[in-house]
Amino acid sequence: MTDELLEFVLAVDEYKRINKRPFPTWSEVFEVIRYLGYRKVADRGEHIDRPAGDPSEPSKS
Repeated sequence: MTDELLEFVLAVDEYKRINKRPFPTWSEVFEVIRYLGYRKVADRGEHIDRPAGDPSEPSKS
């Protein structure tokens, strides 16, 4: 598990505990993501497995 993923998991766990919400809605999960500082900075990727700007993608030039 990456440090980034662990931070997210712990933040969701804290949200669930503080708000007594064992199953947060997607909107609540999105709130946690925003709380952690994540913002959309790139266009949507071509496929869910390959985010935009993924260095493992071959160049399209």
